[in-house]
Amino acid sequence: MTKNAQFIHLRLHSEYSLLEGAMRLKKLPDFCQNMAMPAVALTDSNNLFAALEFSVSASAAGVQPILGCQIDLAYAPVPLGGRKPPPAPIVLLAQSETGYENLLKLNSCLYLKADGELPQVS
Repeated sequence: MTKNAQFIHLRLHSEYSLLEGAMRLKKLPDFCQNMAMPAVALTDSNNLFAALEFSVSASAAGVQPILGCQIDLAYAPVPLGGRKPPPAPIVLLAQSETGYENLLKLNSCLYLKADGELPQVS
């Protein structure tokens, strides 16, 4: 991989995205430094479990942490006599503290209003 200070990952999954993440949080700051990446966004699927650890370790390494989350969005109604279409994954990034608080609220809704289904918002 070549070094390019203009490139910033905006959709990175850690080990907290089960079966999706390949990057270990402990290795992420060093990887970003080696690749001359000034910032990176952590967007685990349907959770913010790593947000604090990621923010602290990235900041300590001089890498700008961008907090985000990939959530599943139920976007279509169930057709008559049909099956519910699968939700679409979308990535949301927090631009400010208010944005982070909104991500926390959405994340809570994923699990509190699941009604026995996989986590998703509509």
